[in-house]
Amino acid sequence: VLFIAIVAVFLRFGTGLPSPAELERIRFSQESIVYDRTGREMARFSLGERRETAAYEELPPILIDATTAVEDKTFWTNSGFDPLGFASAAFDTITGGQRGGSTITQQLVRNTLLEAADFEGSVYARKVKEMIQAIRVTKTFPGDAGKETIMRAYLNTNYYGARAYGILAASQEYFGISDLSQLTLGQAALLAGIPQSPSTFDLRASATTDATGLITVALDSPVAQRRLDVLATMKNARNAGLLRDNTINDEALAAAAVEPIQIGRAHV
Repeated sequence: VLFIAIVAVFLRFGTGLPSPAELERIRFSQESIVYDRTGREMARFSLGERRETAAYEELPPILIDATTAVEDKTFWTNSGFDPLGFASAAFDTITGGQRGGSTITQQLVRNTLLEAADFEGSVYARKVKEMIQAIRVTKTFPGDAGKETIMRAYLNTNYYGARAYGILAASQEYFGISDLSQLTLGQAALLAGIPQSPSTFDLRASATTDATGLITVALDSPVAQRRLDVLATMKNARNAGLLRDNTINDEALAAAAVEPIQIGRAHV
């Protein structure tokens, strides 16, 4: 009965969804729509965005680990969605919470492999389509190589605030860094924390400029507190053996937590 029910759900909600293979042919449209973790539209942009892409080999391990730790701890082993995370998110929603509960693959699907019509009507129907697509994507891109394809697409399509799309554009916008391997652990943790809420964790909105022109962000600002959360989840993930880079020690995490936050002038 369960098998028949699952097949019925796939037939009902999986029909007509874009092919997962489209992930390798992602193109930005003229108008970009930014959604929050619950699928609610946050903003639309059509002009002035910064868009840059990076190859997987250009993504430093500390950035990947920071991203998986805070967004999807079981990314490297899950089938596209996390049943326990989904159940916890559903409970939080019922009790009035706002937890998203989506895996990295689900978030990527939401932004690239669902049609505009899928965001209309029932949020539950959209969630089912999201999970189906996430499973299909994971099957289309199997193994570690497939996960690398998913991670690359995810980091290249995320919105990081300041009209910067993709991790490379964000690194350039905030820190003037074009070689991602030059990111510090503190900077990687900052960037990994922004996509949850680009408006709340807006580096430029939290910044002040001194008499010499130095632009800094206070360590008690929301985005700096978010960095602490990311670093704490990285520590927990490391202790659970979930990080790919096991060289991140307590001393490095502690130093990153108090690392001064300096950003460059706004890109024109």
